[in-house]
Amino acid sequence: MTDISVLVTRPAAQSQHFAEMLTDAGLATDRLPTIEINFTEADLSDLDDYDLIVFTSVNAVTGAHRNKPLPWQTTAKTAAIGSATAKALENLATRVDLKPATGASSEALLEVIDDVHNKKIAIVRGDTGRETLHDTLISRGAEVRYYSVYKRVLPQYTQEDLHTRFSAGLPDIISITSDLGLNHLMQLIPPQLKAELLQRALVVNSERCAESARKFGFTATVLVADPPGDAGQLPKILQIAKKLLTTR
Repeated sequence: MTDISVLVTRPAAQSQHFAEMLTDAGLATDRLPTIEINFTEADLSDLDDYDLIVFTSVNAVTGAHRNKPLPWQTTAKTAAIGSATAKALENLATRVDLKPATGASSEALLEVIDDVHNKKIAIVRGDTGRETLHDTLISRGAEVRYYSVYKRVLPQYTQEDLHTRFSAGLPDIISITSDLGLNHLMQLIPPQLKAELLQRALVVNSERCAESARKFGFTATVLVADPPGDAGQLPKILQIAKKLLTTR
């Protein structure tokens, strides 16, 4: 299956394991991080005052730990969006009280959060993100505050770097893990390759991202990983790869 190539676009520190999974499955793999994670300083000294602390990603766990090493001695409950985030907390000896039964989204986490009226909730995240979790908790009567522990920025590549990387052509399949990663890919791709890019198959982590891809003009297969992340992305990529092989 090495005739089929996959581009992994997730941040560099999070791409190695998934790239190895793809290689073990017999796929040719290249990595082009479309998001760079810059951890930032944050004052987390008052988190003991909260009833619930929500971590939105593995990067949120890592960024928080860099500012205030986990585990924290606090009476607050801890929530994680998704199994990967929960595992990152548990690896730092931190108990996870709430996490979605399936999926890794704000909507899935909200399904397992009980009455929050008059509760204080901290959301540990990056500098930007969806407002669904924050706004819904506010509507339920909670007091909510963000704690930003990292920034997601566009990596800096020279045009020469990009031309060299794609000199042999674009990959057959592209793995996308977020809307921002897709947006950045569209900014990074050399203009003369954009039409070809839009003909490539995608595997994404959400229906929202799939819709964004269609709005950009992607015309080939766009599949949504279920569950989001490595476990859901790999079978979808293999599904596309097998179909591509039958047409060659």
